[in-house]
Amino acid sequence: MESRLITVSYLRVLILHYCCSVINTGETPLVSVVIPVFNGMAYVQETMDSVLAQTYPHVELVVVDGGSTDGSIDWVKQLPDSVVKDFLPAGSGAAANWTRCCQLAHGRFVKLLCQDDVIYPTAIADQVSDFINYPEAKIAFAQRDIIGPVGQILSRSRGCQGMPNGVISGKEALLIGYRSGTNIFGEPEAVMFDREAMSAELPWDDTHPFLLDMFFYSKILRNHPAVVRREAIGAFRISSESWSTRLVGEQRKQFRAWQKQAAVYSGNARAQDHILAFVNNEKTTLLRRSALSLAHSEREHGLIVV
Repeated sequence: MESRLITVSYLRVLILHYCCSVINTGETPLVSVVIPVFNGMAYVQETMDSVLAQTYPHVELVVVDGGSTDGSIDWVKQLPDSVVKDFLPAGSGAAANWTRCCQLAHGRFVKLLCQDDVIYPTAIADQVSDFINYPEAKIAFAQRDIIGPVGQILSRSRGCQGMPNGVISGKEALLIGYRSGTNIFGEPEAVMFDREAMSAELPWDDTHPFLLDMFFYSKILRNHPAVVRREAIGAFRISSESWSTRLVGEQRKQFRAWQKQAAVYSGNARAQDHILAFVNNEKTTLLRRSALSLAHSEREHGLIVV
């Protein structure tokens, strides 16, 4: 069965590569989808399939393994030569893997896709359209759905709260995010980068590992506008391991660190903004702790499938 899945994946990638090789116009610029992998066998094939199902015809695939021990290395090795591949030693860490993936990208635009998330069929086409319509933007945001371990929808169209459809200045986006007390920008599956702007801000930094994505977005937003699409283009997966008291406390601490950075980068945070930032961060923490308590209670009574 595993051999059959690998063969099917190989054929799909070859088909995608053929489509990419015959279409290369100004209206279909190359998009690099980069997938950092570490012990990802549980979901990485589903993630890959979501890329192969894209309606957009001009996609480059980059896959980098970060020292897996679950068979992921062999899975990456069997991908066809049309896929850009690399292998990092064990212990390299997420930031090093994400950085290497992005360094290997050749596309005008780049989407980083984590190994357990998915993008919907028109995701790439939609965000390329956003960039073409708003060429001044260097980073694109969209909403995303939240799914559980087996793909069940837990919440729809999350993110981008407070930001309008269309173009927005980077500093205004940072100020809205600062005041919100939560991640309004989303995880990488809901984001696309202009490669030149992205490359100028590398490497990714996991000093704050739960928010390494938001800290990176901020470096781009301090200098460039963004474009926003208020509809879900993909799904972020959470699992039972995502829920812990330690995680909630650490997220609060790291988000406060991000807020301090965002306030500096935005350049115009006022006293009332600081108050809103603090209150909303505390509210988000209370909501997470309440959700954690409810999840634990439901699990004890057998109401949650993990």
